[in-house]
Amino acid sequence: MQIALIEGVILLVGLVVLSNIISHYLVDVPISLIQIAVGLVLALFFAVKIPLESDWFTLLFIAPLLYNDGVSFPKRQLWELKGPIIANAILLVFVATFVGGLFFHWLLPTIPLATALAFAAIMSPTDPIAVESIARRAKLPDYILHLVAGESLINDASGLIGFKYGVNATVSGVFHPQAAVLDFFYISIVGAIVGLLLAFLFRAGQTILLDHGISDVLLHTIVSLLIPFVVYLTAEEGFHASGVIAVVVAGIFASQRAVNFSAQPELRIVTQRTWQLVVYLLNGMVFLILGIELPVAFGEAVTDPGINTLNAVGIVIAMWLMLVAIRALWTYGAALLHSWRAAKNARPSWRTAILSGLSGVRGAISMAAVFSLPMTVAGGKPFPERALLLFIAAGVVILSLVMAAILLPILSPGSGLFRSRGSSVNTADEEADAAAASGQTIGFAQAQSYTYRVAITALESERRQDNQRAVLAIINDYERRLKQLRQPNGDKVSPLLGESLRLRIIGVQQERQALDHLWRQNLIQATTYQRNVALLHQREADYAAMLTNNYRIWRSAGRLIQLRYQQVRTRISASNNRNSAHPFFNEQLFVERELAKGAIKGISRVTKEPDFAETAISPQSIYEVITAYRGRIAQLKSLSAPRNNQLADQIKALRQTALAAERSAVQELFEAGRITPEEATQLRQQINFAENLALSNRDDG
Repeated sequence: MQIALIEGVILLVGLVVLSNIISHYLVDVPISLIQIAVGLVLALFFAVKIPLESDWFTLLFIAPLLYNDGVSFPKRQLWELKGPIIANAILLVFVATFVGGLFFHWLLPTIPLATALAFAAIMSPTDPIAVESIARRAKLPDYILHLVAGESLINDASGLIGFKYGVNATVSGVFHPQAAVLDFFYISIVGAIVGLLLAFLFRAGQTILLDHGISDVLLHTIVSLLIPFVVYLTAEEGFHASGVIAVVVAGIFASQRAVNFSAQPELRIVTQRTWQLVVYLLNGMVFLILGIELPVAFGEAVTDPGINTLNAVGIVIAMWLMLVAIRALWTYGAALLHSWRAAKNARPSWRTAILSGLSGVRGAISMAAVFSLPMTVAGGKPFPERALLLFIAAGVVILSLVMAAILLPILSPGSGLFRSRGSSVNTADEEADAAAASGQTIGFAQAQSYTYRVAITALESERRQDNQRAVLAIINDYERRLKQLRQPNGDKVSPLLGESLRLRIIGVQQERQALDHLWRQNLIQATTYQRNVALLHQREADYAAMLTNNYRIWRSAGRLIQLRYQQVRTRISASNNRNSAHPFFNEQLFVERELAKGAIKGISRVTKEPDFAETAISPQSIYEVITAYRGRIAQLKSLSAPRNNQLADQIKALRQTALAAERSAVQELFEAGRITPEEATQLRQQINFAENLALSNRDDG
């Protein structure tokens, strides 16, 4: 039964869902094997066939999968091992290509050497999720764990390049080593440059859209899904370079998100979840297609009188053993070299090396590439032994999955399930539960603090010249909440609050200098100067009292300060209501604005001085104080501006943005296992209460 494209996609998606349901009952069986079995049953009992085209198959599956690998690359953790990782990802793949290719050609002389090399190259890359799950369950040393995990994330590119050369040599019948080396450097370097430039352009474009207020989540998510396809096609068709290298580099660069993009928590979470879904579906489809194509590959191999089925099965086992041996020997040598450089006498364990070799589970990339083999070569002749290659490739992939599932519990009994990249979409909740069970939660207060900081970041990304006062007003509100969270229940002032008070004293001193400057320039009257000198003196004394006395006295002083400022604001507002041109009103507004500006400039200057580092005042406290001064400036500007409803509307809209950011932050913490379900529910209830309060205030207005 021939399946059309649309029906085929719908069928495959449904089968991915079905295989996922089955995997919840067969927890010890890799989901990739379940998907292969489901596809095989579909082909055998329902005679389902899905037409495959090698060109679109490569674009549809390889480009997004490799791009996602680049985005997922753990740069900070693995940067120290960049040398060994690159050696494993490039040198190991090429060693496996030549050694495995020669071995394969020796086993099966009817296959051209170039084809054998191409086959070995594409069998070298490993499934990163399977590698990591095996490595962690086996409790490999950190060095080996990071090495195999990092290598598995980028070895697809080097394996696909070797595969491409082998296939091209087979199709054209011509292979020049010198030209191949030069061409390799060209396609690699140009591909990397294309990927870097296009990723930069996409990121710059998204930043410009966000800066102009175009923050539609669906729009930016769709753009992120288009990136790998545009990058791959541009590199391959436009520059005849490596689209594989281009998408990997673009993915690595894309993970370094611009500030404005990372400041949108909802956008970040939706994009990540969408990509997890896409990768999950693509991997599942590849293994389902593998199961559907198995009868074709096996049938042609079995019915071909020139192919001995038992010999083909023996070649599958021999190739798998060869690949395991190459990885095990390479890992043992790398561990031995690491011990020698670290001046350690302990010799590496062969068990560790064997487990590392066993971790080399072949995955979706290998099968996607094998499916992309052309049907014919130059002159219209059939591609040599294509059916047999599909048979052996499928056999190696299945055998690597089966042997890992069987041998892992024997060689390394322990907790944890064996996973492949196709099952990665299901790990979020289980990882969250495991993290919570292992005591990795951060507590309710820290979670609250995190949600507030995320909201502040989201508000900063929305700040424009016309809404600055509204943004700063809400940020000041969040800063007050953070200060309350940082203040302990005891009587002593917390260290962070002490930093803020010391910095506020510096700010008052800078205000006094600005006031003296206004007086010397004859810009203010004597009464205004004397009044503000007294106010600044009293504020500095109050801040000093807060630092030296206990918290109860600080609270009393704080109430006095608030009362004093309320009196000043009341007097100014009364003058404003009577006559906005009142001399006291205009001059006092001018003075307060200039003092706040002087404080900001002075604090910025003082914090850059070498001696300031000895004060150990954190950037967070500096940001808090400067933001308070900016909020004062925005408020003073509004007092002299005509009254309208724009400010109230801006505050209401921005509060919704902040609440959405808080809600996304809670979900992010919960999915990462940093808060318990009860804490997540409590945080969401607080956000819902704040949202209802904001809506009721809107109705009252």
